[in-house]
Amino acid sequence: MIARSTFASLPFSAPALLCLALAGCGDSVATSASDTLETTTGSTTTDSTTDVTPTTPTTADETTTTTGGMTGTASEDTTTTTTTTGTSTDTGVSATETTSDTSTSTSDTSTSTSDTSTSTSETSTGDTSTSTGETDTDGEPVGCLAADFPVTAALCGGDGPACVTVRDEVVSPDQTYRNDMPAIALRGDCEPVVLYSVAENGFHGFYAERVGPGAWAATPMPSPVATGSLEADPDGEAMFAMVDDGAFGSTLWRRFAGQWTQESALAGMNHVRAPQLLRDSVGALHVGHIDSNQLAFHEVFDGAWSKAQVFTQADIHVRLALDADDAAHLVTWATAQGTWKLHYAAPPAAAEVITPLGSNLLDRPHTGLALVGAEATPWVLLARRQANPGFYDILLAHRTGPATWAFETLAAENQPGEAQCNGAPGGPGESCDYDYRVLYPLALLSSASEVRAIYLAIRRQGTVVSECEFNPNPFPVCWWETSVDTSSSEVRVAWPGSQPDEHQVAAVDVFTDRATARLDTAGNMHLTFYDLPPGTGPDPLVRYLMIGE
Repeated sequence: MIARSTFASLPFSAPALLCLALAGCGDSVATSASDTLETTTGSTTTDSTTDVTPTTPTTADETTTTTGGMTGTASEDTTTTTTTTGTSTDTGVSATETTSDTSTSTSDTSTSTSDTSTSTSETSTGDTSTSTGETDTDGEPVGCLAADFPVTAALCGGDGPACVTVRDEVVSPDQTYRNDMPAIALRGDCEPVVLYSVAENGFHGFYAERVGPGAWAATPMPSPVATGSLEADPDGEAMFAMVDDGAFGSTLWRRFAGQWTQESALAGMNHVRAPQLLRDSVGALHVGHIDSNQLAFHEVFDGAWSKAQVFTQADIHVRLALDADDAAHLVTWATAQGTWKLHYAAPPAAAEVITPLGSNLLDRPHTGLALVGAEATPWVLLARRQANPGFYDILLAHRTGPATWAFETLAAENQPGEAQCNGAPGGPGESCDYDYRVLYPLALLSSASEVRAIYLAIRRQGTVVSECEFNPNPFPVCWWETSVDTSSSEVRVAWPGSQPDEHQVAAVDVFTDRATARLDTAGNMHLTFYDLPPGTGPDPLVRYLMIGE
C-alpha cells in the first residue's frame, strides 16, 4: 500500500497517478495494488495528521504484475469530522442536511497498499428467508436484521422494476490520496455506514454514518487504517471493522454505543481489503485475506482464531461469501501455475481454476462473488483479457459442476469506430481526438433467487495535444497532454441471460474502477467508492449510491 508524504517527492507523476486510479492508460503504469485514506469535510471538517513511517510491501514479480489502487494528490489535514454534505435524490430534490457533532482525535497515516465463451442460464430458486422486503411509506426498508436475510424482495432489472438512482451522495468531499476502496455495511435500520481512509503523511481511517439526506457524520478511527472491511451485528447494534494498518498489521475492532474496542488481531504479517469480513449465523466472524508471502487464508474468529490456507501466490483482493450452512466460498486471482488464473475454493475441498486471465499483467483484479439459490451456486463477476491485448470483456460466470464453469459476456471493449491516441506524437503542435470505452466490474449482489451484476462503462472522449522538450536532447521528446475531456460514464445493471442492450443504466458520471456494495431487505443496492471525475485533479473524493426502483 502507498501513503504519500507532503514533504517528499511523489513516486509517480500526476498523469501516472491518474492512470493508476482509473486503469485506463495501459500496461506501462502497472504497479502493485494500493489503498488510501481520507478525511471528510462538509461545513467544517479538518483532520489533523500524525507522521508515520510505514512499511511498503510489494507483490509483483518478474513475470506477473498486479496493479490497482485509487490514488490522488491533495494534502488533507485530519481532525474529527462533524458532518459532510452531499446531494441526495431520496426525495427527488437536492438536499444539504447537516448535523454537527465534533470530537477531536489524531490518528496515524499509513501507506498501502480472456477467452470469452458465452452461455445463458437462469439462477436457481429456493427461498428459506423470513424477509418480506416490506417498506415504509417512503419506499425505505423497515429493517435489516439478521432474520431478514437472504432478501426475497424483487431486484431491479430483469423481470423486476427498472433500476434508478435513489440516492447519490458525497460521503467526504475532500480530495486526497487514498488506497483501494472504502468499505460499506448496513445498520439494523438499513442505513449505510462507510469506512474510508486517507493516505497523506501516514494512514488515517474514518468511520462515516449517514445521518440524513445528503448528510454524513464521520469520526476518526482509533488506529491507523490503510484499508479495512466492515460487517454489522444489526441485532446487537454493533459494528465490526477488520483494519489493515499498511505495515502488515491487521486488527479486529468492535464498535458499540459510539466507542471502538479492539477485539483481536491476526497473527503474523497480513493484508485485509474492503469486502473481506463476514459474520455468520452464530456470530462468528470470517475473514478472507493474504499474508506477506501471498498465501491466501480463510480465518474464523469466535473468541479465538482458526485458520486454513486456501491459495498460494494469491492476489491481495480475495472475495468471500458464506452459504446457509456458514460454509465459506472464496475467489481470487493467483499465479501458482505460472500465470494469472482466477481460482475458486470451498474449504476443505481443493481449489479449482475458474479461468485464465489471458495475460501476465493483472491490472483489473477486482471480482464479485455471490451464492444463489437453495444449492448456493457460486456466481462470479470478472474482467478478462481479450485475444487483442489491452482490451477486456466483462464476464459473468457460474459453477455448473466440479471444476466446471459456464461464462457469458456482459460487455466488451474495442468496439467498431473507437479511436485511441496510443502512438507518441512526432513533434509539437499535433492534436489527436480519442473516443473509446473502458469497462470495470464493480459488484455482484444476490437475493435468495436472483443475481445482479453491476459494472461501469466509461466513455473516454476528448482531444490531446502534443508537448515537446528539446533540451538537452538533440531530438524532441514529445508526449500528449489533455486539451479537452468530455468523458462520461454509466453504471449498468445486468443479470444472467441479458444482452448488452438490455442492461439498465442505474447511475451516470461515476469515475472509479472498483466499489463495495450491500443489498438491503427491499432489494436496494448500496455502493461506495472513491470517485475521480475528469478535470477535478488527481485525488478522489468518497461517494455513495443507492440503486433501486
